[in-house]
Parts: sequence; structure tokens; C-alpha cells
Amino acid sequence: MKTFKPILSLLMVISTLFFGCENDDDTNTVDSVPEFTSLVGSVSSLPGLTLVFEGTITDPAGIKTINFKYEPWFLDKTIVRDSVTTTYDLSYQFKVPEDEAENSVHTIPLTVTNTGGETTTQEVTVTLDLDVTAPSIQISQPIDGATVAIGDDDEIIFDINVTDESLSELKIESSILNETLAISGASYNYTNSLDISSPDNYVFTITATDMTGNTTTQTLSVNVVDELKFLNMYLVDTNDVAVFDSVLGGYPYAGTGSSVEDEEGFVFSFRYYAEADDTAVFFIAQRASFEPFAFGDDPESEGQLAVGSDASVPPITLPASGYYDIAIDLRDLSYSTTLLDTPTPPVMDADFTGVYMTGTGLIVNGTEINAYNPATSAPLEVDPNNPQRYTGTVEFNADNGSFIFVGNQANYNVFWRVNNGPIPTTDAIVPQGGTECLFDTNYPDSYRLTVDLFLNTFTITKI
Repeated sequence: MKTFKPILSLLMVISTLFFGCENDDDTNTVDSVPEFTSLVGSVSSLPGLTLVFEGTITDPAGIKTINFKYEPWFLDKTIVRDSVTTTYDLSYQFKVPEDEAENSVHTIPLTVTNTGGETTTQEVTVTLDLDVTAPSIQISQPIDGATVAIGDDDEIIFDINVTDESLSELKIESSILNETLAISGASYNYTNSLDISSPDNYVFTITATDMTGNTTTQTLSVNVVDELKFLNMYLVDTNDVAVFDSVLGGYPYAGTGSSVEDEEGFVFSFRYYAEADDTAVFFIAQRASFEPFAFGDDPESEGQLAVGSDASVPPITLPASGYYDIAIDLRDLSYSTTLLDTPTPPVMDADFTGVYMTGTGLIVNGTEINAYNPATSAPLEVDPNNPQRYTGTVEFNADNGSFIFVGNQANYNVFWRVNNGPIPTTDAIVPQGGTECLFDTNYPDSYRLTVDLFLNTFTITKI
């Protein structure tokens, strides 16, 4: 009996170990495979951009690892799960190599492994053709800022052309017109007309969206009147309509509207410099066109305005060069011009030595300026016929930048900024005030800059 008990105990231990191991093997047996319940299988991107692999993976045995492998991009990434779950929401970012070719196609396998070592592989196709360009909106009609009179025909005419690689939607929003159109293709032309019965300043917001979700928005206003009454009036000294496309800032010259109750919208005054004898000038009621309202000289009646609808309206002639005060009154269609005596130059700080340009992203008279610093500012040339006017040649050598004017190259004791920050909406300089003049386009041409210290104006016009 003494020898039997130890032998029996040993057999019981061996039996326990054997059957225990057999039960563990049964518990860890995995008969499932990972499943992609959702996966973004096609991705658009571009060289140098970050793309995202996205999807949902499930497996009742638990998800252990996810591997991405693509040797041409040196991609071999394995995500090892810290805690095993039966569902995993995948979101992995990867930057496409910058030297990869645009429009190339790449197939990248994603391999998922569960706790039992079972795997599933699914491919993601990456095409480097992502559209990051927003749609272009070209508005032929109506002209922004135009004034139209209520009449028998439709007052507001729309002619809008939208282009993009793949268009999706065009939306027009206003108090009198709201449309959302599903569009497609590379171009779409929108036409419409509105019969307006109530005078008002109508504002329209036009938004174009492409299939990628890029959007472009433009806003324009049309002043509908039942009499010759305008929000704005501008002076131009050419009837060449192409000049409007060659100007970056300061032109046409904005008039000052009267604030007297009975004169508002009818009476406007201008101060203007005629560079030569017999300079022809016109008045327009919209910033960038002679249509639909233009005013010139009535040859049959001295001091009376002629009303036109295009650039054929007769000009008002200023007989001598110099500074003028000009006024127009639309109530009786009259105008007056007064040649000023030689104006007194504005009072300057004792350190004033001329006008210089400082800022970033510009080449002025051959001098590159890339930092705000009077010492490295670019001098403008004084007009030999008028000591209050300074000129220079400007080129843009950056996609964005800004500038101001200073009165010497030692300090900021004298400076001019502008009345409205961005090109092309700004039209005046502000002594000892204002804000930097901004630009966000690398304009490809050369431009003539003119600064007038008496008028506190500046213009930038393509040469």
C-alpha cells in the first residue's frame, strides 16, 4: 500500500495535465477570418499630400494587427493593437512621396490578422489626380456696382459662366432670387433675367462647387433706380474700355457724394490732375464699365451733361494741364470744372526726402523689397512737371505680400498706408494712417505706379 499511493498520485497529475492542455487547445481554436465591413477602396490624392486609409474591420476572434505594404513608396507599416477588440475603425494617414508622378495609379494591399493568425487582404487604389482647384466664375452680366433704371424690359440680366474639371453645383442667393442648380461637366452657362418693380440695391451671392467640394464665391450688387440717383460715381480719362482690365488699384477715380439730404445720390465732386492740355474725361456710375450709365458733355448746351449708355458719350475737355475741382449735379444734368492755382504742397516732417516704397514681394524700379525697412525701401521718381507726383515701375515676384509708402529711408516719421487693404479695392493713400496694401496674386506683368501727395491717391496700371 505504501508503494501504491505515490503511483496513483502521479497518474492523477499526468491525467490532469493531459486533459487540461487538451481543453486549452479547444478554447483557442479560431474558425473566423477578419472582414472589412467598410473600406474606402478608391482614394484621390497628389504628390506631397497626406492621404487617409479609412474603413471598419470586424472579427469575432479579435483583431490583432493591420499591415500596409507598398515597396515603391517605402511603406511597410504594421499597427499592433494594444487591446484586442472585435471591431476596429481604421484611420491611418500617409504622405505621398513628393517626387511621385501626377495621375499615376497605385494599388496598396491592407492585410488584417486576427488573434488566431487568420488574415484577410484587401486593396486600396490610390490615384494621384486630386482636384484642388476651385471653380472659376466669369460674370458677364450684371456688372458689379451697376445702376439700372426701372423700365419696360427686364432690369437685371444674368450671364454667368462657370468652369472647372468637374462641376457639381451652382447657387445664387439674394432677396429676390434664390436658386440651387445641380450641374456637371467642365463648363456651365447660366442665363436669366429679372423684372424689378421696386428700386433698391440688390446684392447677389454666387457660389460654384465642384465634385471634390472646392468652392468659389463672388458677390455683386445692382442698384435699381426709378430716377438718376446713384450710390457711386467715378471719373475716367479714357474711353478705352480695355483699361479697366489693366488696372490693379486706384482707378477709376472715385467721386465724393454729397451728404446734404436733397443732394444725396445726385451731386458728386471730384479733384483730378490733368497731365496734359485738352484732357478728355467722362463720368460712369459703375466701377468697371461705361454701361449702362455714362455721362459726358452735351455739345448743344454749355455746362450740361449728356447721358449715354456706352463709351461713345462725348467727353468733357479740360483745356489746360493741372489740378481741377469738378462737380456734377444729376438733378439738372449740370457740371462745372475749376482749374486750381498751383496747390500748396502738404506739410511734411523735416525728415521728408521723397516717396519710397517698402514691404514684401515686390520689385520697384529694379530694387527688390522683401521686408519692411525704410533703409532698404525703393525710391520713386519725382515727376519733373509736378513735384507732388511720384512714379515707379512695379513687378510682383511673390504670390502674396503687402506694401506702404514712407517719406525717407531713415525712419517711419512720415508714412502713407491705404484706405482699404487689398488690391484692387483700395483707391487712396492715408497720411500717417490707414492699413497695409495687400495682394495675394503673383501678377505677371509690369505696372506703372503713380502716387499723388496732393490728391492722396495712387494708381497701379499695367504698362
